[in-house]
This record gives sequence, structure tokens and C-alpha cells, in this order.
Amino acid sequence: MAAQAQRSPTNAVNDTLASLESLIRLDTEATVGDLDLLVRINKHAAERYRGMADAAEGLETDAEYLKTKYDEVNKYIKQVGELDDRVSDLEAIVRELEEWTGELEIKVRRIAPRR
Repeated sequence: MAAQAQRSPTNAVNDTLASLESLIRLDTEATVGDLDLLVRINKHAAERYRGMADAAEGLETDAEYLKTKYDEVNKYIKQVGELDDRVSDLEAIVRELEEWTGELEIKVRRIAPRR
């Protein structure tokens, strides 16, 4: 029984050490798995940010192109504005001419019966 009593604590210590070894191994595997997941998440995020950076560069190029086109169109807008002002002036002159024409017609009618 003495041999069994000595063996029993030795077995208990060995079992405890084996359990500790298993616990440490499993905890390490879980930590490594978490780290691998974080690495994959970081890679995916980096790819997304690269894509966003490329898109931002494209937007910058598009903005420059649109600004150039806006400047070109703005010249025509100014010309249309000037033409509109001229047309308004011509319309005012036409109205004035119509009024004078109306007055002349009235005067001609007054003079025509006298002849």
C-alpha cells in the first residue's frame, strides 16, 4: 500500500501537469487563432482602404475634368446672358417702334380722309 500511496501522488501530479500542458496548448492555439483572424481582418481592411484611395484619386481626376468643363460652359453662359440682355434691348426698341407705328397710322388715317 505504501507503493500505491507514493504512486498515487505521482500520478496525480502527472495528471495535473498533463492537464496544465493541455490547457496551455489549447489556450495558445486559441490565441494563435485569434491572431490569425486579426491578421485576415487587417488585410481585408487594408484592401478596402486601397480601393477607397483609388476611388478618391479617380474622384479628384473627375473633379478636375468637371471644373475644366464648367469653366468652358461658363463662358457660353456669359455669352447667353449678354445675348439675352441684347434681345431685351431689341424687344424694348421693337415695342417703342410699334408705338410710333401706331401713332403714325392714326395720323395717316386723320390725314387720308382730307385728301
